[in-house]
Amino acid sequence: MVNSMKALNQINGENWSLINGDCCEAIKGLPDNSVGLSVFSPPFPGMYAYSNSTRDIGNCTSIDEMINHFAFLMPELLRVIKPGRMCCVHLCQLTAMLSRDGYIGLKDYRGRTISEMEKAGWVYAGEVTIDKNPQVQAVRNKERGLMFKTLANDSSLMRMGLADYLIYFRKPGANENPIRAGISKKYENPNGWITEEQWIEWAAPVWYRQVLGDGRRDVTNYPGANMVTDGIRETDVLNVACGRDEKDERHLCPLQLGVIERAVALWSNPGDVVFSPFAGIGSEGYQSLKMGRKFIGIELKPSYFKVACDNLAMAQQRTDALL
Repeated sequence: MVNSMKALNQINGENWSLINGDCCEAIKGLPDNSVGLSVFSPPFPGMYAYSNSTRDIGNCTSIDEMINHFAFLMPELLRVIKPGRMCCVHLCQLTAMLSRDGYIGLKDYRGRTISEMEKAGWVYAGEVTIDKNPQVQAVRNKERGLMFKTLANDSSLMRMGLADYLIYFRKPGANENPIRAGISKKYENPNGWITEEQWIEWAAPVWYRQVLGDGRRDVTNYPGANMVTDGIRETDVLNVACGRDEKDERHLCPLQLGVIERAVALWSNPGDVVFSPFAGIGSEGYQSLKMGRKFIGIELKPSYFKVACDNLAMAQQRTDALL
């Protein structure tokens, strides 16, 4: 599925290929108009350090530096994705710290990414907000603005929890292979894979988190909701512990499998190639293979690359067992 590049370590499995290398270089081995969907979570500058490599796009201290690096990848993404198809970027806003930035507030990583993608030729097609638990953020990150102590002492310094966003972009041109995802007798599409009930949930501007112990969210928490459905479970991620190195400064912030599942179901056909330039331990590929898609990924960090290969092989085995 990928043109070989001698300087890169590439492992090929059934329906997947994974490359260990710099995404800005490795993506050049992908053919034009060959990818049905790209979904990924780029590095968050100043929040997570994935490796100490100078080639690591996330090894940045500012949004400006990150965007300058990211801008080299955006035109290549446009080249490899099929006309009319989507690129989905998962990210969150970034906090400004008094000790580091001279003020307390937020930095608009989302807006900067949208602006740069548009400059690269992408059509900004939309976004969905992903609900997150503010208490988990307060405890995990020791966020002063989220602590009740701050609310009690001086609420001018408090803020709301940070949501995640899935911002999605469309490559200009007509989609030559329509994605007939909706199951519909009325529209003569019995072979779709998304029900009308799922669409009612997924078309909402917010994808809510699961909040109940039984794995289903309580709709009484969300006025206007008329049914109980599964939400996005924050802990529904592949285990990253085995991919860590001693030199890592901070741990990986993984993308939930539930978010990947919805993106793949909405914007790709079975058999399409799903691509991630920041494959990590293989989350996007793991979920894509389970859903009958193919996968190509690029990962710079050797330890993550090794774990990702194992995860992709495991996903393919499980998919084969169901056939």
